[in-house]
Amino acid sequence: MKALARLNHFYWEYKHLFIPGLLCTMASAAFLVAVPIVVREIIDSIPRFVELYNVFEGSEAQGTMFNLFSGGLLLFAGIIVALSLASGFFSFLMRQTIVVASRHIEYDLRNQLYDHLQRLSPKFYRDYTTGDVITRSTDDIEKVRRYVGPAIMYITRAVVVVATAITVMFIISPTLTLYALLPMPFLAVSIFFVARLVHKRSEALQKQYSNVTTRVQEALTGIRVIKSYTREDAENEAFEEESAQYRARQLDLAWVDSAWRPILLLLVGASQVIVVWMGGRLVMDGAITIGNIAEYLIYVQMMTWPVASLGFVITMVQRASASMERLNELFDTEPEISNGPQTNYSITDLEGRIAFENVSYYFEEGEEWALKDVSFEIPAGGTLGIVGRTGAGKSTLIDLIPRLIDPTEGTVRIDGHDVRTIPLSTLRSAMGYVPQDVFLFSDTVANNIAFGVTDPGEQRIRRAAQEADLLENIEGFPEGFDTFVGERGITLSGGQKQRSSIARALIRRPSILLLDDALSAVDTETETTILNHLRAQDGKHTLVMVSHRISAVQEADLILVLEHGRVTQQGTHDELLKQGGLYSDLHEKQRLQEQIDAL
Repeated sequence: MKALARLNHFYWEYKHLFIPGLLCTMASAAFLVAVPIVVREIIDSIPRFVELYNVFEGSEAQGTMFNLFSGGLLLFAGIIVALSLASGFFSFLMRQTIVVASRHIEYDLRNQLYDHLQRLSPKFYRDYTTGDVITRSTDDIEKVRRYVGPAIMYITRAVVVVATAITVMFIISPTLTLYALLPMPFLAVSIFFVARLVHKRSEALQKQYSNVTTRVQEALTGIRVIKSYTREDAENEAFEEESAQYRARQLDLAWVDSAWRPILLLLVGASQVIVVWMGGRLVMDGAITIGNIAEYLIYVQMMTWPVASLGFVITMVQRASASMERLNELFDTEPEISNGPQTNYSITDLEGRIAFENVSYYFEEGEEWALKDVSFEIPAGGTLGIVGRTGAGKSTLIDLIPRLIDPTEGTVRIDGHDVRTIPLSTLRSAMGYVPQDVFLFSDTVANNIAFGVTDPGEQRIRRAAQEADLLENIEGFPEGFDTFVGERGITLSGGQKQRSSIARALIRRPSILLLDDALSAVDTETETTILNHLRAQDGKHTLVMVSHRISAVQEADLILVLEHGRVTQQGTHDELLKQGGLYSDLHEKQRLQEQIDAL
């Protein structure tokens, strides 16, 4: 329940809805509780009428008395109808305020979570699966909403009805009330045990729901791989296993609910039996009237739904508590990369001079270094090429520049500033980044290219597409720039997706352009065309390019050769060829491969 305390500030924020809603809840309950009093008066008036009717037997007054009594009954009936209508009206207003407030809180909570997720560092997304995060952002938030809306509404109404009914019952007969409430301690004990069972099972249920969501998300994202390897049956079996576990947890929760309801009805029924039995004895003793017994029975019955709903509310509260714990886990996760006390907000523009000073990095303490003692400097407007075998640390080096990660040791500087002192918005606004794993959104080609800028205009989009050697392809599409590329750009080829991502970076006119093996899916002719466009902008941006092809980096001002996270060679293309080593070997192998391909 401590997890739900995080929601308390919302009640004050939406007090203009909660306060009227709670008042309407009390008014609805008050009108409802008044009905048994009217019923008591009706029943108790019958013996008095019969007594008087018999006194005036045979006289004309009997007819007058009968008409008056009939009119009185109609009046009482009208009062009951009016009280019921008033209770229903305030119940309607109750839902229109409290439930509406819960929708506002749901909206705020989901937006806050989404904003927080946007600010978290890449490491978070290595630790949490996409399906798990989606489940927390949707299903868990919905369960929390049911607590701040329906659950609070039901609890308030139940408390008002039960408290008012018990107060009236004590005024009538403390003895009968105590007997009627005898089953309640057993009810309280059962509620305590049910709450613990529900919370534990709800938490397990939500975790399994995340597993199911993750399985579906990964299968749909990788559907082409599944089909290519004919793994449909294996995936179906895996999904059935996850679904079976989810069903088992649902049944565990349903078992608690199904066991609770008979116990509840038994205790409420026992209370009604006690009222009839003890009430009859008190009537014979003249302590109460028959109307009081009817009134008591209605009150006990009236309390049945609030008490019965208590189990339902407990389930909602416990499931909300389990969900809020999962949400708090995300909210309490601080981004590893953020603006800090050392941030210099006077830095608003960057030219692009990059320097690494003895930079080292590892992903987890105790693991091998991904980078070790890397040092180099490239002037603003210069070109840096990075080559090396797979796993040498090339992408890690690239990620350090826009602060997707921070160095474990050493310093990364841009224009002489430690990147940790540069405001993130300034740093990343100066970057054009094309990652190794290209990602396109489910949108048009034009919107994917223009993703990083606001209102770029058609000409600017066309120019970026042309520089990425993509314009001719786009013009060949039936709908041109308005072509919808599908989820993750599934309707485009690998080369088209890479070039779309390059165009997305170029349209920003960045001070620093980062290409992480961004030309691997294009042919050498297209690569040459794109590189010529980039070289035509010499001096306009600093270019940092990772590539497995020597041809892509041979014109760079400085080339780094990485092996096992260390810089083993650096220099220009001609200098590295003279040195021999890995660079020379890669160049020779690729030159021979080109000759073979030309045959």
